[in-house]
Amino acid sequence: MKNIFRYMLMAGVVMMATACEKELSGEQQEGAVNFDINLKAETRAVNGGDFTPETLKVRIYREDGALIRRYTSMEEIPAPLYLVEGSYSVLVEAGDKEQQAFVDPNDAAALQQLLCYRGEQPFQVAPHTTTNIAVTCPTLNTKATATFDTTNSENENALLSDVKIQLAAMTSTATKVADFEADVAAAEAPALTFTETTTGYFLLPEEVTTLVWAFSATHPEDGAIEKVGTISNVEAGKGYKLAFVYSKSPEGLMTIQVLVDDSVDEFENDFDFKPQPEITGEGISNSAVNTYKAGSTVTLVCESINDLQQLTLGGVTFFENGQVVEGAIAGLTATVVDAAKVQFTLDAAYFASLSGAYQTLEFGMTDTGGDYQQKLQFVKTGLNSAATTYDLWANTAAFEAVVTDAAQSVVVRYRRQGTTEWAETTLTAAGDMTYTGVSTAVWSESTNVNGHTIYTPDTTKSIFANATYEYQLVVDGVAGDTATLQTTTTQTIPYATLEDTSLSCWGSSNESAPFWGSGNNTYKSSLCVQSSYAGQQGSYCAKLESSETLGMLAAGNLFTGTFSMSGFSGTVGFGVKYDWLARPSALKVKVWHNIGNVTTTKYASEIAEGQPDQAVIQAVVIDWSSRHNVTSGSATPTGVWSPENGADASASGKVIGYGVVYPTGQTAGSEMVELEIPIVWYDKVTKPSNNYTLIISSATSRYGDYMNGCNANTMYIDDYRWAY
Repeated sequence: MKNIFRYMLMAGVVMMATACEKELSGEQQEGAVNFDINLKAETRAVNGGDFTPETLKVRIYREDGALIRRYTSMEEIPAPLYLVEGSYSVLVEAGDKEQQAFVDPNDAAALQQLLCYRGEQPFQVAPHTTTNIAVTCPTLNTKATATFDTTNSENENALLSDVKIQLAAMTSTATKVADFEADVAAAEAPALTFTETTTGYFLLPEEVTTLVWAFSATHPEDGAIEKVGTISNVEAGKGYKLAFVYSKSPEGLMTIQVLVDDSVDEFENDFDFKPQPEITGEGISNSAVNTYKAGSTVTLVCESINDLQQLTLGGVTFFENGQVVEGAIAGLTATVVDAAKVQFTLDAAYFASLSGAYQTLEFGMTDTGGDYQQKLQFVKTGLNSAATTYDLWANTAAFEAVVTDAAQSVVVRYRRQGTTEWAETTLTAAGDMTYTGVSTAVWSESTNVNGHTIYTPDTTKSIFANATYEYQLVVDGVAGDTATLQTTTTQTIPYATLEDTSLSCWGSSNESAPFWGSGNNTYKSSLCVQSSYAGQQGSYCAKLESSETLGMLAAGNLFTGTFSMSGFSGTVGFGVKYDWLARPSALKVKVWHNIGNVTTTKYASEIAEGQPDQAVIQAVVIDWSSRHNVTSGSATPTGVWSPENGADASASGKVIGYGVVYPTGQTAGSEMVELEIPIVWYDKVTKPSNNYTLIISSATSRYGDYMNGCNANTMYIDDYRWAY
């Protein structure tokens, strides 16, 4: 609540009569009190009148412990304040309790705001009498000053460097600095680190009465110096001075002096107050997260010293101008108790309408004094969708849910939007009512045309990019919260639209092609040219066309890699570096082809002359340390390979996965059509990270490396992209 009230405390008090306060009987008499609140703290000569704490709580209790008044800020407290005769007590708290450990800001005014104060005072109210009540509030902070004097010529402090002094409010049996630091981290204890003479302040955790310290430094001769110790019987509000002195001796000694400073300067100031409405409820915390039990009803009260004008929840008004707005919020029922008090309930239907495990209810409150806001936090059984993450290469999702009651089975079931069958992931307890689990990618196993084991992912039960998945929490067989998971990726194929007129593949030099290359363009410029064809994406596409000279066939080709000529032989260097962000399920292209019968067979291949030729389009996921070279021309080709020959098809490294098609004949119609080439995998786990990780290759003849094929083949191709 600190942030809500931070700027409301310059002059004010909230006065709220509780529902249990009795009306005056004819025999009861009233008296009055004035409060003088004195905060005792180190002031360093700051004008007391300049100090108003940013957080302040004043509570008045009857003798039976019933709270009858609460004050925080704004407007003047009734002076005097009239109460029924009897015994009471007043409790005053001020300061920021979230600042469990802080270094002296060297500014007295800033220090006063950081310190915490608490005071309690019983008092009596006598009939027809005004009593002045003084409440003294000492500071709760423990002060610790670490000194390291380098001016004394009789010790060797001046020789030390890299001095570090650490203090923590906790207990520890550590004897080494590293163990001390590990204990502090594990306990999440309030801790401070000093590298020079400095003062810090601690709010001691409950039942903690010790400060532990660790000293480390470097000596030019003795090397690393370190020592760990404890200050026992530490009390709140007292000051402790630690003087560190290093003494040169055969063993090297560390002398530590600890002095207790009991002196406290008084700081006095009077405060003006202004009322503010507040929402409370039995067992409801305004600062911590409240646990909502399934099926229960939460009853809350908004009360103010002034008349209430309006109440809202999530921006929706449910009380206005003295009247309840019926049906404004489903599951909320309100009752007007009096002009300054409204009681309302939030039932199971309301909480069921909230998605997610953690919810912050934002209330707006307006009374005759102004507008205010308040937040209540709840956790309920449900999906913590904000914690859902995914891995688009492993094709998994990590789910988190909160289950507030004991459960035998906690499951998340999920499916790709548009499908009907669910996949399930069992969540396991991770502590603090939280359950976590990671889905498993689903694969089917088969063999390819060469008998090698391959795996195909189930894209409906595995998590792939650019898709929407529905998921649902199921606790002990009962379905609950549902949510959607949208996966995205920025992974694209460079220059895949083939619109760039400067690409290496259009020219004669492809020896250092940055991505797309083509072979033999020096001698046959028609093998790969930028062209256009009906149905293309954008203004251009690639035209691949076969050519024959003196019985030497050159297939039209386009690939990722390089090409170089030596004499009458050309070498393709297959492979480019590619940053894989997500596992694709297929390669999509637009294509139109006219593939005839084989006319030329210079070197033997699997397709004989006169038989239907085959083109080839393939995408190969590789993890290679070097490019794989294929040389063909005036001699039998070398290095020829196919990804269908297994994971070890190339000596350059592993083949992770591939997709390949062999188009034949002529495309129906006169426009490009979309072709989807499924990718299968040898390796379901490895994410490529070597020098070369991708090959995309298209050619008008499958066995063009052997100079076998049809010399009239033509293929238009465009818009390479991944499908998921």
